[in-house]
Amino acid sequence: MIVNKEKCRFGATDLLLIAAACLFAVGLRLWFPVCGGMAGSTVAMSCHWAGEALKAVSVLLAALCVIHLLTPDGKMKAGMDVALAGLSVLAMLLPGNVISICAGAEMACRAKTMPASIACGAALLVLALADLFYWLSRAAAQKHRRNV
Repeated sequence: MIVNKEKCRFGATDLLLIAAACLFAVGLRLWFPVCGGMAGSTVAMSCHWAGEALKAVSVLLAALCVIHLLTPDGKMKAGMDVALAGLSVLAMLLPGNVISICAGAEMACRAKTMPASIACGAALLVLALADLFYWLSRAAAQKHRRNV
């Protein structure tokens, strides 16, 4: 068995991280997809590629959150929190900054995808940093108890 059930403890932030990452991954496919493309054109618009990159990042975020949930070691969780924070920032910056999207405010990528990726990325960033702070403070408290 890979996971030791006696040592595997997870808290509210683990579940909230998974919920936010899954909402992001599913939402990109159902509720806030990028523009459909121009009719009759065989060339994909740049917002299509931003959407594809966001889908890949959202799947990575969800997978990392599941691994984070199953990991019993606090130091490993803290390391994964740093990775989650970095991927969250990437998710916020991808549409419009790293990969250009449509200029029109009424376009789906500008009206739905960009705000949703910023909101989900910010939520994941806050949760990852809160969890990181928890594990670092817990490690510092254990170190202090050993020195006393």
